[in-house]
Parts: sequence; structure tokens; C-alpha cells
Amino acid sequence: MTLKTYDRDDLKRACLAALDAVAVEHPAGHQGKLAARYVLHTPRGAAIEIMFEKGPKTLANLWMNREAGEGMINAGIRYRLSPAVDTYVTADDEGRPRYGRHSALKPMRQLANADLICFTIERPGEIKQLLEHLQAH
Repeated sequence: MTLKTYDRDDLKRACLAALDAVAVEHPAGHQGKLAARYVLHTPRGAAIEIMFEKGPKTLANLWMNREAGEGMINAGIRYRLSPAVDTYVTADDEGRPRYGRHSALKPMRQLANADLICFTIERPGEIKQLLEHLQAH
């Protein structure tokens, strides 16, 4: 059985529609054409920050706190971990530590310097699966 491949723009539109349906724009706002920042309020009263990469040159990546996404590691959705200790490991030309993550994460209090997980969405059902998991958090 082969899985359907989705056009990147269509996939990102579907992801943004799913996010808009269940989450609110983060107080820092969206980052223009590159990223959409959200807060998902759960029925249990938690406020979970998430960031979606919507730029034309990137994959459909959904970033969240590792603790929030931990239960989805074995769900068959491609992911990568971004430990907090790796956030400032590179330096700029003058030797100052450089923020080593997507710049849209920096103004997000829960995500800027935390252990993160980044899920790469390849099918619309995956974003729905992740959002359902977060809502049950």
C-alpha cells in the first residue's frame, strides 16, 4: 500500500485550518509568512504553546514542548528532538552565542529555551492526531 503524497501548500493550508479551529493566536502574534504561533487551551485548563512553520521553503513542522508531545513519539509521525542544551551551541561572527532554533520560537515563553519536539507533518490526519493528543493533555 502506498501513501498519498500531498502538495506542500495544500498540506500547510490544511494544517493551518486545523490549528485555527482549535487554538488561538499567541500573544506574540504570527511571524509573517514563515510561522504561525498558537496557544491551545485544553479542557483541563492547560495553555500549550505550539508553533507551525508555514513558510514556502520548509516542511510542515509543528513545534511543541517535549513534555506535551512525548506521548506521540511512537505514533508513526516523523519527529526530531531539540534539547534545550543545544539552543546556544553555535556562535556568531563575533563569538557571541547564537539562538539555534527557528526565530519564531524565541518570543514564546514555554518554547524559547525548553526541550522541544518538532513533528514533521506529511498528511493532514497527522496534525489532527497531534492536536487531539494535546487537547487531551
